[in-house]
This record gives sequence, C-alpha cells and structure tokens, in this order.
Amino acid sequence: MVKNTVQFTSVEHKAHFIKLREKYPQIEKASDYRAAAYIVALPDVFNHVGDPNQLEWLFSWCYDYETVKVGEHDEWDYSKDGSYYRRDFKNVDEHGDMITGGERFAGLSGGARRLVLAAMNLYNGAKGFDLEDGICSWDNRLFGVFLNACLLRKGGKIG
Repeated sequence: MVKNTVQFTSVEHKAHFIKLREKYPQIEKASDYRAAAYIVALPDVFNHVGDPNQLEWLFSWCYDYETVKVGEHDEWDYSKDGSYYRRDFKNVDEHGDMITGGERFAGLSGGARRLVLAAMNLYNGAKGFDLEDGICSWDNRLFGVFLNACLLRKGGKIG
C-alpha cells in the first residue's frame, strides 16, 4: 500500500514551499502546481530561483527570454494592464518550442536540473525529462523528492 502523505525534507524546504504557495495560491487546489512547487521549494533548487515574487510564472527562472509588448495578440500572448505581451525565448528547438537555459538553471547540479525537468513534466507534460537519466543521476534524497512529487501529482497531501 502506498502512503499518500508527503513530508518536507527540511524546515527550509517547508519555508520555501510556503513562500511559493503565497505567490501561487493555486498550489492549494491543483495537484500539478503542488507537485512542481514541492520540487522548486527544495533548497537545492530554490536557492537558484531568486525572489519568487519577481517570477512571472513558477518556471520563468529556467529560461532566457524577454517580454515584448505587442499590438495584436494570439493565443500565446497574455494581457496585463490592458496591454498584450509575449515572451520571446532565446533558446528554442527546431520546432520553435522553448528549451531551458540561463544562468540560474545552468547553476543547478546535474541531479537538481533533472529534478526541475521532472517538475516541469509533472506540471504540464513538458518535454525534455528522461526518467532513466534522472534515476541514474539522483541520490536517495533527490529520488525521494521525485517520488513524493509523483505522489502529490496523484492527489497526495502534505502532512
């Protein structure tokens, strides 16, 4: 039988999670946000995020991009203060899809980078996560964080 209650790895992990929950209240109700935030709150990761209040979205720190004001908008643009904006990503693949990059993401250890890619995949099915690669690179602690995030994504609770 699988235990569906997840614990934090440290007091610092819990404090970071609370900061993220204040910024993103949807964490309370949405298992995809909760699972992703559980990983991002891990001190190994969170210490590279910067001020969470300055983030446009939970993973914006993982990309090199600039926000550009546009006159007309399409489905990928967003509105703020009655104007429309789009993100121009500096690193895209051959299909034009954004790929991770930037100093803060690059500053993570290999295991932490793979864990963030797992968080992105648990959040919205983002490509780029390789389970076998993660399992081979994580120590027992990071593997435990991954398993807990999976439990949260399946509706588990933090307790």
